[in-house]
Amino acid sequence: MALTPSLTVTQKQQLKLTPQLIQSFELMTLPLAELQQRIKEEIATNPALEIPSTRELSYETVADRKAASELRRVDDSYGDTTTFGYDDEATERVHRVLERVLTAEKTLAEHLVDQLRLERLSEEEMEIGLRIITNLDSNGFFIYDPGLFIDEEETEPYEKVLSILHTFDPVGIAVPSWRESLIVQAAYQGLEEERLKQFTALVMNNLELMRANKTEQVAKNLGITEEELDELYAFLKTLTPFPGQGFASGPQHYVIPDLSIRVEDGALELRMNEEALPDIRINPEFEALSSDPDAKAYIQEQVKKANDIIFQLEVRNKTLYKVALVLLREQREFFILGPQYIKPLTQKAVAAEIGVHETTVSRIATAKWIDTDFGIIPLKRLFSSAIGDLSKEAVKETIRQILEEQEGQKALSDQKIADLLAERGIKIARRTVAKYRNELQIDPSYIRGID
Repeated sequence: MALTPSLTVTQKQQLKLTPQLIQSFELMTLPLAELQQRIKEEIATNPALEIPSTRELSYETVADRKAASELRRVDDSYGDTTTFGYDDEATERVHRVLERVLTAEKTLAEHLVDQLRLERLSEEEMEIGLRIITNLDSNGFFIYDPGLFIDEEETEPYEKVLSILHTFDPVGIAVPSWRESLIVQAAYQGLEEERLKQFTALVMNNLELMRANKTEQVAKNLGITEEELDELYAFLKTLTPFPGQGFASGPQHYVIPDLSIRVEDGALELRMNEEALPDIRINPEFEALSSDPDAKAYIQEQVKKANDIIFQLEVRNKTLYKVALVLLREQREFFILGPQYIKPLTQKAVAAEIGVHETTVSRIATAKWIDTDFGIIPLKRLFSSAIGDLSKEAVKETIRQILEEQEGQKALSDQKIADLLAERGIKIARRTVAKYRNELQIDPSYIRGID
């Protein structure tokens, strides 16, 4: 059968990411301190942007403007709202960050994005890479389960991009915790398959025994000699459990709450920390120069870029405010009674209520902090999966409370904790208790002093 060349026409849908859309993703996920720096950079490089003279970003005007910040007072029926000013403590936090922001170093996220842009990736893969990076904390670990912002049809490109990120500097980022980070680092250094399996078993299940100096038991568990275990443990000590720490001196090291929800005079009050950012606008004098035909194209380009960032900042702030209103209503008991009362609440449910995609909620909740009567906490802590009628965070807080109540007594094993939880109507397996205890950074019972 003869082969002949032919032309065919096909139609297909393809996601196109414009530079403006990528910038919008980045701005939405930036913590407040980094956003301050980003705005300063935009003003310094774009002559079309200016801060109005009456709204200069200075220590004096920030203090004077605190009464102008938006506050929503919400009564028990979530009805009437009244405008108030932001609190003095929030202003002081802004002052402390402003003193450091001009000398900020490159953050881990910026360092990773720079490397990502050098890779030959499709637009879809690039967008997934940005989603992964903006979901990493200062150590390089996932802030939230990636399954919440990766659709099922994106699994294959996600795995590809993730494997690429695991080769980036610093090696060991884009993992759930320091244990997985050590395993990624060991694999990157070429640990052979059998030794890598032994190393994985050591890191995931036997480090606590090593800390208790039970090397004979560990060697038996791994099926190796104690001499081989010593070599494996020595290799482990050459690795870095928290690979992103070298970048922690940047702006992300300083936490400024993006909003506050507190109980005042018997009512919940929502304050948006708008005073932390300057108002920016188009410089009218610069825009008027567009009548010059020689400079018209340049001026129009800069004005367009300025309008883009102003619009993107408005979208960011409005989206954050809408999410905050839902959290205030859905997590009301937490804001009044404390962490044990965090309800199950998914990003998908919040997204459906405010009419955006789930990934938008994930981005706006990334690296954002909320000031509450129980401390300044990550916004994403208020999203939690369900365990029975309780949220995962509520169960973890109950475990913490049980251990605090038993402090000074014989340390409780994970099984005993599971039994005590069952008595309170919380039925979870022993291994789940162990997982939550590790997430709370609490040692096993034999490290805490069990007989």
